[in-house]
Amino acid sequence: MNVTRKQFDWTETRPSAAVTEYISAMTGREQTDFAPLYETVDPEALDSLIGSSKRSTPVSISFEYAGHSVTVRSDGELVIKAPSASIGR
Repeated sequence: MNVTRKQFDWTETRPSAAVTEYISAMTGREQTDFAPLYETVDPEALDSLIGSSKRSTPVSISFEYAGHSVTVRSDGELVIKAPSASIGR
């Protein structure tokens, strides 16, 4: 698997938007080519849990989306593991 990491400022970018935009950019495919994120995870809950800057304990949420393993962390890190065969498609 190919692992890609990117750092975000959750006060400027919603975590749910970062997931779909980054997978789209990684694969070179349109966001509309994938099932809606809400079929995998509740985008509002993801944004609320990860985007809250008032947490004293770091939060990490992992799930599968569009054939990728996704981990979103409250410290701003987005980690996406893609099967190596899907990169560049």
